[in-house]
Amino acid sequence: MVRAGLIGLEFYSPDTGKWKQAHMNARYVILQVLIEAGEDFVKVEKITGEDGKPDLRITLDRTKIISVGKPAISKFLRKLQVYKSTGDYEAGKEMYDFYSNVDNTTEPHFLRLRDVVMARKQPRKMFVQHNTTANGDSVEMKSYEPTATGLIESFIDRFPSNDIDDYLYSLWDKDRSYF
Repeated sequence: MVRAGLIGLEFYSPDTGKWKQAHMNARYVILQVLIEAGEDFVKVEKITGEDGKPDLRITLDRTKIISVGKPAISKFLRKLQVYKSTGDYEAGKEMYDFYSNVDNTTEPHFLRLRDVVMARKQPRKMFVQHNTTANGDSVEMKSYEPTATGLIESFIDRFPSNDIDDYLYSLWDKDRSYF
């Protein structure tokens, strides 16, 4: 979750000061809460990677998960729950916005670290479904590259007929009673 909070900076827009995905915002908030817990429980530092380019290192002291991390998250969630239970929207929003803030005023200067996150961004992984075919007594599996081309090839092999719409409609119709 700590790593996801840092990588989640990809989904923060410095131009608008807004988060593009709520879940990434929440992961960043958790990262902020754990850093705020202190005692060197979580540290984020800028380093030089093996390739000579800027990189980031996250350090989490596993021996302090129960003694530092758990109480920090517990305190945060308790405050958030009190605000929700009492309907104190303003106080809850103020607290959450505080932890959601991405700036360079305090260490570890997350707005600058976002530049490193963006420079190290990897292409999104694609899940491309394998296909199996029965040939007599044997079953063969065909794999595809995890690319857009592989995804299309997998679909074409699975649905070789030109009347795909009719076939997909019949599958939908067969399962309709379950939904």
